[in-house]
Amino acid sequence: MLTTASRSKALQNATVADGDSALALDLTVVESPAALDDHLKAATSIVVVRPDISAETGSALYHRPGAPLGEEATAHLWNRAGDRVVAHPFVPGTPHFANGVVHRGRFVLTDCWRCFTLEEGPRTLLTSVINLSPANPLLTRLTTGLEPLVKAAGMDDGPVHFELVVGRDTLKVIKWAARPGGSPLPELCSLLGIPGQAGALTTGRPVALADAGDIGFVSDYSFIVRTHGRLVEITGLSDLLGRPSYVAPERIPEVGVRLTPSVNEDPVMTLWLRHEDEATLLEDIDHYQLRNREGVFVLSDGAVPSRAPDH
Repeated sequence: MLTTASRSKALQNATVADGDSALALDLTVVESPAALDDHLKAATSIVVVRPDISAETGSALYHRPGAPLGEEATAHLWNRAGDRVVAHPFVPGTPHFANGVVHRGRFVLTDCWRCFTLEEGPRTLLTSVINLSPANPLLTRLTTGLEPLVKAAGMDDGPVHFELVVGRDTLKVIKWAARPGGSPLPELCSLLGIPGQAGALTTGRPVALADAGDIGFVSDYSFIVRTHGRLVEITGLSDLLGRPSYVAPERIPEVGVRLTPSVNEDPVMTLWLRHEDEATLLEDIDHYQLRNREGVFVLSDGAVPSRAPDH
């Protein structure tokens, strides 16, 4: 019987540690704003802070020495009586999403995604993901490495989703849940032409990503809004839609709509990308990252796109 993981990040991390302590975060739980303030004042390196229980959107804040978190940024951490906050040292490496199913007690990795982000003040916002090739050796490393966590959770059958940071010699589980991976991952699997996690759950016959063959590469790319205002123009839109890997828009805001600054994983403009050549797609993502840092939205309260803050 499927064991549903708690939404508590502290309890999730405890289960990870039960499976393999090397996968777990060095997590500290604090129960008041004063305790959090004391913890951060003692920090000498970057600390990642999250609500212990939150919606499945980006809620992490990054406390950097010399750039303390203000009350406005941390207000959402204490939105209910009795809330707790978890904090851990920043984990170097590349963020990834991994989806799979447990089938008759065996973990099958159905799709895996490398993440791209931009630093925006105390937040790091997700802008894009790209699938891992079935030939990527990381797939074996993840399948073998995550199996102990699945067993520690007591899972026999059902979906499982992981948020990970992958280093050269390390693997850390940031969050995990016994549920399907959220949008746009199922849509990207469809664009890629593989059954993915959704197909495994529908047919009951999981296909491991490592067995998918030559499938090419897909991605999404989302652009960030940094100020309030009504949209006047998207600068260089024809350039954005003219890249070699561009397929179609997932969403593009219309001129005149009111936009608000991006603070989570709810983008206002997203493009679908696909190409057989990984290098070509990565080059397009790099181009979009540059344009995103510069700002692409001209709003009614400013004559130029909002610019990324200096770091």
